[in-house]
Amino acid sequence: MATIKDVAKLAGVSPTTVSIIINGRAEERGISEDTKKRVLDAMKELSYQPNLSARKLRFQDDSKPIIAFYWPLDYRTSILASFLNAFQKEIKAQNLDCEFIIQAFENDSLERVADPIIKNSYNAVIIGAASRKDIEYLDTLKPNMPIILINRESNKFSTVYTDHRDIGFKAAQLFQNKGYKEVTVISSDHPYVATGLRTQAFLYACSQLGINVSSKHIIKGPSTIAGGTMAAQQYIKLPDAPKALFFDSDSMAIGALYVFNKNLIRIPQDIEILSIGMLESEATSLCIPSLSVIEMPNAEICHLIIKILKEKLKSNDLKPVHYRVDAKVILRESFTL
Repeated sequence: MATIKDVAKLAGVSPTTVSIIINGRAEERGISEDTKKRVLDAMKELSYQPNLSARKLRFQDDSKPIIAFYWPLDYRTSILASFLNAFQKEIKAQNLDCEFIIQAFENDSLERVADPIIKNSYNAVIIGAASRKDIEYLDTLKPNMPIILINRESNKFSTVYTDHRDIGFKAAQLFQNKGYKEVTVISSDHPYVATGLRTQAFLYACSQLGINVSSKHIIKGPSTIAGGTMAAQQYIKLPDAPKALFFDSDSMAIGALYVFNKNLIRIPQDIEILSIGMLESEATSLCIPSLSVIEMPNAEICHLIIKILKEKLKSNDLKPVHYRVDAKVILRESFTL
């Protein structure tokens, strides 16, 4: 197996120069493009794979591993706090001494901030809420570091996910258990990957369980608290709308509660609400009334991710692994059995 010294000898440079180029710092250190090309050609000829992750994460070393958490800049930033709190707790609980940084990106534009991934500037990367286009772009890369996707499918990278089909069925079955034959669906007008799949799974499960969801009873809006108020205002204008409401966003459900309370619509006496829960638990438990949710297991997801990364970084293992974590049904005041 070729070493960094072998690459340096073939390229006619020092091992330090090779290390600088591997770490993506050639430009800032004034290394010429010709030298960089010679080193890269030598690496290719010798089939040399830089072991950057292992080098940075040797626990006896003074340097700390750098773990980057990529998250999109859109309405889903409201969910970010839940993940950050969970990651912080897990990093401490699992005694992983690391630098944990946040890298924001625009939906469908991950490539604009992917340079550190391409240059292997991190030891590991966690990517949340990636679009299909972002995942397709990731598939073109060959990073020499562990990458874990949250709630996405991939054959190339590790994943920790919940099963959207299971979530959809759990929600539909709860309505069936209450004897509902019709349901109103309030969903995001921008169906990001996971949100769209969960809503589709719920609609399919309803069709299988004999619950009707008419197209006129599907209300869409921005997946925000303000979007929820707008959707609720549309709902109360509908004649004979189903009294069972499913929200694919707890942010929207929280906004809707304001409108329902203001219009003296009693919950759960007049209508019942069940939502997907993505926010911190206290955000939905302290509403009036408290929201019943199928809660995404963010804490469990973060626990597994840190456990996986700790093991992979120690062994420099890049083989993808996949773990499923089940969502939890939490019934409160807005929907009861």
